[in-house]
Amino acid sequence: MTVKLDEYRSVLCLHGTLPDHKFFQKIQLPIIAADGAANYLVTMGIIPHMIIGDLDSVRQDLLVDGKFIKLGDQNSSDFEKALNYLKDNNLLPSIILGMSGGYMDHIINNINIFARTNSVFFGENIMGLMLRGAHTFNLEIGTKLSLFGIPKCRITTEGLKWNLSMTELVFPGFNSCFNRTALKNVHIHITGGTALLIVYTSTMIDAGLQA
Repeated sequence: MTVKLDEYRSVLCLHGTLPDHKFFQKIQLPIIAADGAANYLVTMGIIPHMIIGDLDSVRQDLLVDGKFIKLGDQNSSDFEKALNYLKDNNLLPSIILGMSGGYMDHIINNINIFARTNSVFFGENIMGLMLRGAHTFNLEIGTKLSLFGIPKCRITTEGLKWNLSMTELVFPGFNSCFNRTALKNVHIHITGGTALLIVYTSTMIDAGLQA
């Protein structure tokens, strides 16, 4: 599955697991670091255009040249503060990195925040998109994916091993987790609400592949 990077206006790095420097070499977009994410970026020789957050995790020697914004409001996370900056500076939609890693409640909250955007996220062997309406994706047969209603949607699919037909997905409730592609072209039609699609970008060997 490919994503047209020219549809996005920035890269937002959170303080989670980030890809290596090869990922960033492919992208010519402003890189924004949420607090401590800047620490890892500079170890790869990548200097963020801006560092945003309460700045309690970032190395203090990186806070130079006015390329940082300190926001001490504890009612919002560094992710939310960075998204507000992107919105104010016409830098959305964004490619979001570092959503995974750390504590489970942190990851769940990151997904909660991500669901309000029209951005894309990349993690270790996964990518995620918010979907509305009708979409067609070209994927290798056997690709592992999951669909969640956020908070709910009605969905019909073609090309999956376990297709859905006007099925209501609800979070919390019934969702299509660990599905597989049966055809290269997968059609997803959402007639109401919003779905989170998570696609595994590398081959996952498990019982679902053999089912």
